Amino acid sequence: MNGGMCFTEQGETIAQKYANRISAVYNLELFMATVTGAIAKERKSQKRAHQLEPVMDILSQKSNLAYRELIEAEGFLTFFREATPIDVIESSRIGSRPSRRSGQTSLKDLRAIPWVFSWNQARFSLSGWYGVGSALEHLHTSNPEAFDEIRFRSHAWPPLRYIISNADTSMASADLLIMRQYAELVNDSAIRERILGMIEAEYHRAKKYIELLFAEPLEIQRMNVNKFIAPRREGLEMLHQQQIKLLKEWRALKESTMQSEAEKLLLELFLTVNAISGGLRTTG
Repeated sequence: MNGGMCFTEQGETIAQKYANRISAVYNLELFMATVTGAIAKERKSQKRAHQLEPVMDILSQKSNLAYRELIEAEGFLTFFREATPIDVIESSRIGSRPSRRSGQTSLKDLRAIPWVFSWNQARFSLSGWYGVGSALEHLHTSNPEAFDEIRFRSHAWPPLRYIISNADTSMASADLLIMRQYAELVNDSAIRERILGMIEAEYHRAKKYIELLFAEPLEIQRMNVNKFIAPRREGLEMLHQQQIKLLKEWRALKESTMQSEAEKLLLELFLTVNAISGGLRTTG
């Protein structure tokens, strides 16, 4: 519409979308038609504030506070580094950039992709839903009229629909039983119980209020996600158990300075990371 366009595709989607000419043409036409339609509609409509924007501001603020309370909790970094295969992902020889910006072992230094990737590998899918439950609970308690309003109108406003849709999709990929198995990798039981307790409480809170918002169980709302995970569930559980077993062995070898043995085991861990990503059909 303005004489040119530039956009970025994620690396893992390129072959799926553009490996042959028919698929490439279809995906480009779909993309261009959608963008053109949105721009044309925007040009004809007058810019006005949506009536749900103040509610969105409240939800944003409360979810951000809950999220920061978790990641700033004492022992959280230890939990993250021991309950997920982040150290394996950091050791991988893939990607155009290192997982850390300057090499420091802090959350601020970690790039977004390994952060999301590692949580998804351990089936927490944390970055996609944590904080949503606290925000919706606050709104339901403090302003039930506003909660009822988004119940009836959330589908009509794309920003809110998109956020809630992404949150319940992430929750459909999460698995409490597998989360707990990975959490057992955390050596400090006090840290493990405290952080896992916060995560489980928020998971149940988010599930309760998203289901209340849409008046149906998550399993029904995200049938497409459950459809491809259900037949893979048994195989994925075996892969997760294998990855947990290898993580224990690999970390023990690294601590005992048996680097050559650890390096051999790392190759097997890379295979589990790749297989779990394939089973979930996403890296995050």
